Amino acid sequence: MADRPGTDPSKLLSQWDDWANGDELPGRTMANLKTGGARELLDAGGEATAALLEVWLGWEKGRTVPGDVLVALRDGGFRQLLAGLVV
Repeated sequence: MADRPGTDPSKLLSQWDDWANGDELPGRTMANLKTGGARELLDAGGEATAALLEVWLGWEKGRTVPGDVLVALRDGGFRQLLAGLVV
């Protein structure tokens, strides 16, 4: 299986904004963020992203539905995190 490309914060931000603008469904957005490397980004953030990672893991473990995860990520500053990484 081919390796996935590295995490691209600008692409993740675009996918995030598609959901925030109502242009994409929550489930599709979560799938896009997953394949785009959002979890790896949250893993690498250490203590600064620990709370967001915990929210993410709730979805991966089937405890939280996509819409609730996206709202919690929004409230936790996920978009600001992505925007700060875009160069």
